[in-house]
Amino acid sequence: MGKEQSSFEKKLIKIKESSFWDAFRFTKDGRFKSTLLIYSFTLSFVFIAIYGAAYWLLIDPLEFGLRPYLGTHMRTLAESFIPAVLGTLVCCIFHFTSHEKKMVLFTYGWIIVYVVVLWAFSFVTFTPQEMEIVHMLALRFLVPPLSTGIIGAALLYAHHRRNDPFRRYQSLPDWQKDR
Repeated sequence: MGKEQSSFEKKLIKIKESSFWDAFRFTKDGRFKSTLLIYSFTLSFVFIAIYGAAYWLLIDPLEFGLRPYLGTHMRTLAESFIPAVLGTLVCCIFHFTSHEKKMVLFTYGWIIVYVVVLWAFSFVTFTPQEMEIVHMLALRFLVPPLSTGIIGAALLYAHHRRNDPFRRYQSLPDWQKDR
């Protein structure tokens, strides 16, 4: 006869068997099973504010500081990517403070949803000449933060999954789990 599973082992099995789509299912009370969606939705507004502040605080100093050293194209690239990288560093702090390590990735997922909705709205609303301006602004202020943010969050999450203590615990032989 096998021994009774501990509550820790039951939690490990429950975590392993849960899937991505479980976050979208509701309980009997009509609430979300997982608060991950709600928290990441709220955190997405914080991320937008962080990136907005990074661009607002850094564009002018970068413009005036780099003007004697770089040409217009390189200066524009620096003004796009330096605030994006610094904003990503600040946003990825939430990976270390959150117990749910998928939180930052889900937050960037919400931001992608916002961008898609804004793109659809602008596609329907603006003229082709105005759409050129929208694309130029998107390439300058949306693509760098999203690309650096998603890459940074994915690397952090992959590092966490590789060093996951639950996975290490499951791989131990039974005689070592009782220690």
